[in-house]
Order: sequence, then C-alpha cells, then structure tokens
Amino acid sequence: MSPVENLSDVLVDAEDRRSVFEEYIRQSFGDEIARVSKLPLMERYRYVAWMIDNGRKHGVNHTREPRGVTE
Repeated sequence: MSPVENLSDVLVDAEDRRSVFEEYIRQSFGDEIARVSKLPLMERYRYVAWMIDNGRKHGVNHTREPRGVTE
C-alpha cells in the first residue's frame, strides 16, 4: 500500500457527505422522509405529530400510544 500524496484527495468535505447521505435516505425511504430529515428537530416533531393526528382522524387504529408524542 502506497502512502497518500495529497490528503485532500482522500478527505470528503461535509457537503459531499451530506449529499451522499441525503441520496441514501431518498433511495431507502422515499422523497417525503428525505425532505423531513432535513427539517430542524422541532419541525420534525411537529410533522410526526401531524402525521399521527391525521392518521387518527382518518381511522387508523393504533394498538399502543407512540412514545414521545403528546396530544
């Protein structure tokens, strides 16, 4: 194994890592979850609470209460 001549060729900057991670999320879980994963934490909490409330409103049966979500 030869030593690396230029370390910057090996290192991936934060923007490249972020784009790779976002593409992985999009391929694995879909566009909506990829969009939500970029939201600030409190926005994500509100979105998940909205999804749960919307499901209840449309008759989705929940066998247990989700953790961390309040009415």
